[in-house]
Amino acid sequence: MDNVMGEFLDTWVNKVEEGMKLSAEDKAKITGAGAEVFSQVLHDRTPRSNEIYKRGRSAGHANAKHGNSHRKTKHLQDAITYKAGYTADKTHTGDTDVGFEGKYYDFLAKIVNNGQHHMSPKRYKNMHFLDKAQQEAKKSVAQAELKAYKEVMNHDSNK
Repeated sequence: MDNVMGEFLDTWVNKVEEGMKLSAEDKAKITGAGAEVFSQVLHDRTPRSNEIYKRGRSAGHANAKHGNSHRKTKHLQDAITYKAGYTADKTHTGDTDVGFEGKYYDFLAKIVNNGQHHMSPKRYKNMHFLDKAQQEAKKSVAQAELKAYKEVMNHDSNK
């Protein structure tokens, strides 16, 4: 009798697990909803300078010596990016990474977030903006993902 119940339970658990697996597209809808909410909170938390970037401004150490010209053409706040369903390495898994455009803006965000030697009071205030955005967005990201999950699951049950 125990063996029959064990087999039934195993079969039932396998069916439930199969029913819970999401396709990459469905997962992208869910994680994309969370990414949209997080990117807005991150945008609002990202420090913005008073600089005006019309033609781009040279930045970085390697400009003249190595012919490696870094041009900052926009504010860090305007360089936030994501693509629903894609990771930072452009793999379509259904997971959605939120980050900054290109290596330069990613590097710049890391410096502003983590701080550097000999900082002004303004830079101290701007430290950990990414960490603060993550904490601030947790609840609203979870709510957006839950809403999207319910929409995806309801859609699937109509098939």
